[in-house]
Amino acid sequence: MILWQGAGIYLQYELYLLFAGLVIIATLYSSVGHGGASGYLAILSLTSYGIMNYVWLKQHVWVMNLVVASIAFYHYNRAGYHNPKLTIPFIITSIPMAFIGGMLKINPDVYDLLLSLTLLWAAYKVLRYEDRVDNLMIKLRIREAYLWGAGIGFASGIIGVGGGIFLSPIILLKRWG
Repeated sequence: MILWQGAGIYLQYELYLLFAGLVIIATLYSSVGHGGASGYLAILSLTSYGIMNYVWLKQHVWVMNLVVASIAFYHYNRAGYHNPKLTIPFIITSIPMAFIGGMLKINPDVYDLLLSLTLLWAAYKVLRYEDRVDNLMIKLRIREAYLWGAGIGFASGIIGVGGGIFLSPIILLKRWG
């Protein structure tokens, strides 16, 4: 396979590089309990798969994300790190809203813009995160969690990510976990 032949760059092993990149992304994201959808979208967008229809990208990324997130959840739950009181309110509203967001047909240019902004936002949040010294926890307000869950689910459905890149920073910034 030849990638970007028109640009003068000849990578004859695109599939091998893609597979290696996806394995690295899956390993890194799962180590913190995420599925890696934003990473998979970034990797796929940099290859010849980036010209595929955004629906194709979302479907394939969702499958990879579901597999990796399920494995990560299994291990985190088994180790005692899962807090159902924290996660259930988000799950109740995010899943139906992700379904609704995923069913929307949007312009491919709008999708590319939303995906780019999401990936940039996630990178910004990772680079700007500062660990707090006081470790003060604030009690989760259920109504607020329902609203955040619905918004995260809807945005995740439109863009095709699992939602962890939105949820983790919110939980940390709100000091819920």
